[in-house]
Amino acid sequence: MSVAFSGERGAFAELAAIEHFGPRVKLSPVPEFSDVFSGVSRGDYRFGVVPIENSLAGSIHQNYDLLLESGLHIVGEVQLRIRHFLIVNKGTDVKKIRKILSHPAVFPQCRRFLKRHPRWTPLPVSNTAAAVKIILTEKLHDAAAIGSLQAAIDFDMRVVARNIEDPGENTTRFLVVAEKTKNPPASTKRIKSSIVFSMKDIPGALYKCLSVFALRDINLYKIESRPVHGRGFQYLFYLDFEGDARHEVQRNAINHLQEITTFYRFLGSYAMGAPRDPAYGKRE
Repeated sequence: MSVAFSGERGAFAELAAIEHFGPRVKLSPVPEFSDVFSGVSRGDYRFGVVPIENSLAGSIHQNYDLLLESGLHIVGEVQLRIRHFLIVNKGTDVKKIRKILSHPAVFPQCRRFLKRHPRWTPLPVSNTAAAVKIILTEKLHDAAAIGSLQAAIDFDMRVVARNIEDPGENTTRFLVVAEKTKNPPASTKRIKSSIVFSMKDIPGALYKCLSVFALRDINLYKIESRPVHGRGFQYLFYLDFEGDARHEVQRNAINHLQEITTFYRFLGSYAMGAPRDPAYGKRE
């Protein structure tokens, strides 16, 4: 079993994969989010792990679009507590730092810390672990990276500041995607389902769509709108709701929804992830 994630060793997506599959899983880093989806679609990897939402920075819109375009299904969810570290090359004088490298979604998560250092210029790169690798391989001593403690351990770098994220529970939700849906765990665990749909542009259309769940007392967790590419201001709606889509109540709601929508796709039913702290330095 191989699992793809975007980034280098030490990326938060790798830590999320380890939390979900265990430390012995075969992990395959790829350069971009799109490479995760295309690799799983081709059968190069059995699963992929991608971030979809951060509690401080919001949604990763690119991955909503890639999820729909790829046709993959969601088979799992991981919620990872994100703790950011300021990482430099050994021998770097912190007073000489002028550039900060990290994934663009990280800078809003560390807004208060960065505000105390107005001379530092944020430079976005593909992911947090790649930022650490760039500083190391290019021997930059006027730059620092924001990334995980695991990345600092992997690249043998120096940590000069810990837990620099803004106050509050900084958590990222990751999706586990696969070519085919798997039966959700029987259980004990809470099940969540995800769908995407569109509807006619008429008054009350969204209210009617959501009411099919309210009428059956189905809890809605999240709704996210995304523009339909090439169709002006038309939108798709991604919806997460409580329960297994195969169960009668949820199935009846979906059947009702399909009667009043112009497009519908089932994305998966899967066990909800509970927030976890990653186990740094314990990868096998």
